Amino acid sequence: MKNSIEQHGVDVDRKILTLFIFAFICAVLLIISVTLAVSFASGLRGYVGGEGHWTKAQKESVIHLSHYISTEEEEDFNNFKRVFRVIMGDRMGREELKKQDYDYDVAFEAYRQGLNHPDDIPHMIRIFNLFQNFGPVKQAIEVWETGDDKIDELISFGETIHREIQKGDISQQQKEVWLDELIRLDHELTDLELRFSDSMDSMARSVNQVVKWTTIVLGLFIITIGVWLTTRFYNSTNIWTATLQETEEKFRNVLDNSRDVLFKMNVNSQKYEYVSPALETMLGYDTNEFSEGGIKFIMSKMHPEDKERIQKVVDRYESVEDREFLSTLEYRLKDSDGNWKWVSNTRTMVRNGNGEPEAIVGTVRDISYRKEQEEKIRKSLQEKEVLLKEIHHRVKNNLSIISSLLELQKDGVADEVKEMLSESQLRIKSIAKVHEKLYKSKNLADTSLDIYISELVEEIENTYTSDKQSIDIQHDIIPVSVSINEAIPIGLMLNELINNAFKHSFKGKETGRLIISASEVNNQIQMEIKSDGNKMDENLDFSQHDSLGMTLIDLLVKRINGTIEMEQDDIWTRFTIRFSLADDHS
Repeated sequence: MKNSIEQHGVDVDRKILTLFIFAFICAVLLIISVTLAVSFASGLRGYVGGEGHWTKAQKESVIHLSHYISTEEEEDFNNFKRVFRVIMGDRMGREELKKQDYDYDVAFEAYRQGLNHPDDIPHMIRIFNLFQNFGPVKQAIEVWETGDDKIDELISFGETIHREIQKGDISQQQKEVWLDELIRLDHELTDLELRFSDSMDSMARSVNQVVKWTTIVLGLFIITIGVWLTTRFYNSTNIWTATLQETEEKFRNVLDNSRDVLFKMNVNSQKYEYVSPALETMLGYDTNEFSEGGIKFIMSKMHPEDKERIQKVVDRYESVEDREFLSTLEYRLKDSDGNWKWVSNTRTMVRNGNGEPEAIVGTVRDISYRKEQEEKIRKSLQEKEVLLKEIHHRVKNNLSIISSLLELQKDGVADEVKEMLSESQLRIKSIAKVHEKLYKSKNLADTSLDIYISELVEEIENTYTSDKQSIDIQHDIIPVSVSINEAIPIGLMLNELINNAFKHSFKGKETGRLIISASEVNNQIQMEIKSDGNKMDENLDFSQHDSLGMTLIDLLVKRINGTIEMEQDDIWTRFTIRFSLADDHS
């Protein structure tokens, strides 16, 4: 009996010991879960904050570079380079962590350079190591690396601008081109920043799901070992829940203190289930007033010019397909002081299990300053277009005056001099024709090659038209745009070659044919001027010719980096010019 009691006592002790072991294991699991939840939340908070610093540094770099383009002050360029220290810190940290044997201290200091809080950095490193191949985190890293490429492009762009400005004599037109490219890069980086934020949100939701299901499984495991063990861990569960709520509250505080307004709108009721406090700062309205008023309240504060467009979007909320859903809307809202503010609404449609629209979540950002700057740029461009048109118009008029003066100069001079003056007039007219096309065109940088050549040939044909000679001139030119730096040499070359045909090929002939064509061959423009008149010297060398016209042709072909060849057969004498268009016309 004694032995039985002792054995029972031993069994009881073993059971108690087993229960305590189970309790200890469950407690350890619970503590690990809570610790990981806090760590993940701190790490996420760090990445959200780091993204804010990254975004701020990127925006400052664009501002400094735009100032540098406008002012050409070296200090602005130095400021442009300085702000990349933050971005490069995050980049060096991430690249160090991707190494198989990474240096923790190097990664820590790199993240500190990125202005991340020292308390958050260990958690950020832990998240990166554990989840770098996990869907949302992997997506965020890919977006981040894409952002690095764009930052490299921005840095390279800035260094290119710096080199060109140091050379001096930068035109306003070039500055406008740089500013346009800078705006494009800024927009692309902004899109990447939004995608990174979306990835962080997705990761937060995923981590919460992991924590939730871990807790459920752990609870079931605890229930299976008895009521006593469940009671034993009751207080620990409460502590864990409180910690999780505290962590979520901290994360909510980050969202609530964002400068952008975060919201969630119920599609069916068209009321707002959540609006962040930033609304009061941005528009001056109380969040409760905004939530209760819903869409109707917004439409009552919307600018009349935007209301109809936005109302059409709202009317389709319950039936809109994902591919038709507009992820970004821009419109004007009246704030509490009666002022109009431009806002950008970036949002996502949330659907229920049946695929039906349930809610819209997103952010609203004040873009009034950006719109103001865009309007200033637009007005500035309009003023410059008017000025350029006036310049081209005056240049054309002045060239016409010069041509008229040459016409007056013909009186009382020898025929040979008259011929030279007429040739000069045709050269001047070919240049004037370019400026005429530009000031009449909507595009002040380019002119249409086919229309320009057609009108130029008509001018020359009118000059040589006579009752004694009938020359049939035909032309077939592809419709392509060329810059003023290409149009003028092309016009002058055509002028010289057509004049040459009338002076030599058709000399002493009553009839003849002159065909001018331009086509694209092997990514080059090929122009051909052929006549069926008298033959040219077979040993013609443009670079060694005494004729001013031939010398001009040689110089002009080199100016557009082209080549010229002459071929003759029994009927035709052909001049073939080949050249490539500038990169922005190809």
